Amino acid sequence: MNLEQSSVHHVRYGVGTVLRCEDAMITVDFPAAGQKQFVYPDAFERFLKAEDPQIAAEITESIILKKAEEDAIRREQEALQKALAEAKAMAKPARARTARPKTAARTKSKKV
Repeated sequence: MNLEQSSVHHVRYGVGTVLRCEDAMITVDFPAAGQKQFVYPDAFERFLKAEDPQIAAEITESIILKKAEEDAIRREQEALQKALAEAKAMAKPARARTARPKTAARTKSKKV
């Protein structure tokens, strides 16, 4: 999707024009505020809205896909951490509690 030269609306800066969209950054030129950079597509969740409905739909789809990927990664990491914790628990030998032998000092009664 090519966002360059598309119109976006920012909640604070108003309408602007996308100058560049590279990697995870988007640069927008606002007439009153100048050029601003945002994290793409995250900025479209809170600050930016595409003026073109078709572009807005594509961005929304990108956001949904990104969240699904992040959720899958998070679940995989949680499963690995759980498996690691279980493996560590299985590897630790259970410590048997042994009664301490009574010492002579403990068993003697005090004489007054």
